[in-house]
Amino acid sequence: MINNPLSLEDISKLGEKFYVEELKDVLEKSNMGQFAVIDVGQRKYVVDPDRLLAVDKARKEFGDKLFYIVQIGSMQGSGTNFSEKKYAWQL
Repeated sequence: MINNPLSLEDISKLGEKFYVEELKDVLEKSNMGQFAVIDVGQRKYVVDPDRLLAVDKARKEFGDKLFYIVQIGSMQGSGTNFSEKKYAWQL
């Protein structure tokens, strides 16, 4: 079970702010189209071309929690994960 003190709205706001203000310019240079999965509490992230693999990497590194997910170069692909059955869903 996922235990997260932040609401989905808070995760989305904090994740988008962190991505736009600190990561976007750096990640778009060499990771265009890949997925960044951000732990908003620790302000850390992982990147992978496959969305599900990116979530799995983040879960292994940061624990089983909700993350902010964005497709690098497109804010249309942003959202959070829901991992009840180890799948990532865009909310």
